[in-house]
Amino acid sequence: MLKILLSICLFNILLFAKININSIKANFIQTITNDQNETIKYSGKLFAKKNGFVLWIYQKPIQKKLYFLKNKIVIIEPDLEQAIFAKTDKIPKILNIIQNVKNTDNHIVIKYHDIHYKVTIKNNKILSINYIDKIGNKVKIIFKNEDINLIIDNSIFQYNIPKDYDILIN
Repeated sequence: MLKILLSICLFNILLFAKININSIKANFIQTITNDQNETIKYSGKLFAKKNGFVLWIYQKPIQKKLYFLKNKIVIIEPDLEQAIFAKTDKIPKILNIIQNVKNTDNHIVIKYHDIHYKVTIKNNKILSINYIDKIGNKVKIIFKNEDINLIIDNSIFQYNIPKDYDILIN
């Protein structure tokens, strides 16, 4: 869970700290390959605004929504009939990460907790994020069909939890 939150946090930092945009809507494909070369692929949609509101909608192979709001993260998992609440203070501090950014051509490299995150950028758009996590998984997130600086109504970031879901607080 932490590696997903970290990659999402890194994306949010790069999105607004290094690229001059106010909002983004994009499709994504996230591929995770373990050391036995077994791969799982996730896909979905991303909505993000400079005000810090972010929504990752995982559509395949499972459905899940991750809401990043001002002071909390809400994860809604329909298959498990649960919602998870976490405070954003469990996410790495933005300034600590930005201090470790290095630019190279169309890439930004970030080192955080001994992991190097390589972000590929072209024409002011983030194409992908690649890294190897602490247990050796290769993680790649590819972004497609990006719409930049469009108006995204804040109502999309309002979550709805069905009454019969379990609530977990981290």
